[in-house]
Amino acid sequence: MMTNNLDYRASILIAIALFSVILMFFFPAIPQDRFYHDFADQREMLGIKHFLNVASNLPFILVGLVGVKTLFSVDRSKIVNVILPSYILFFCSVALVGFGSIYYHLDPNNRTLIWDRLPMTLAFISFFLVIVGEYISEEVASKLLYPLLLTGLASVFYWHYSELQGRGDLRLYGLVQFLPLLLMPLILVMYKPRFTHGLAYWIFFGLYSVAKAFEVADSSVYYWLYGISGHTLKHLLAALGCYVFLRQIAERQRLF
Repeated sequence: MMTNNLDYRASILIAIALFSVILMFFFPAIPQDRFYHDFADQREMLGIKHFLNVASNLPFILVGLVGVKTLFSVDRSKIVNVILPSYILFFCSVALVGFGSIYYHLDPNNRTLIWDRLPMTLAFISFFLVIVGEYISEEVASKLLYPLLLTGLASVFYWHYSELQGRGDLRLYGLVQFLPLLLMPLILVMYKPRFTHGLAYWIFFGLYSVAKAFEVADSSVYYWLYGISGHTLKHLLAALGCYVFLRQIAERQRLF
């Protein structure tokens, strides 16, 4: 049975989610920035266009594949079995992010970008559900899996369709990406951890935040670091965050 304190915490999270959804409709449609695909590092190496932005995705593939292997070999006490599909989906999505982003960076445009954003969305949602399952309720996380996945996929397809219609709209995609990033730290603060090594989640968020900052400062970083762009570093730091989560699973112990 849920305590009043638990009801209060859940109410805060639900209120934030509902407020965010309602707020989205008060913003006008947000089209894709027409300069989004103009990355700072345009160099070709080994016959591969945009080489470093392509090659820097390989860690995603490695971490994703090792993560899936780890899930099937690790002690069952280190995961929440009810939400095993969410763990598996996360690491599968991480590997697919690598493949999708390689495909995109070989020829950056809206047509190829959809294959970058689809697995990225699945990774965001599955990671969020892992947090929900570990900290709040595995039953709730399990029930939310398919509705949230469908919402995430719909957000990407809607953005792509809206661009084809000449009225691009990133609002739903932005909500799917950033609302979990708002809710997850709150969950970590308000609920007790089920496993040790909970600090790894904060390291993950820190690395991802720095990665996004490097993405925004792509050209400036490329100038400051004499040939290493912000977008390349974004890939490496985000993959490192996924690796931190993988190591946490391998090393942690159950608290209750």
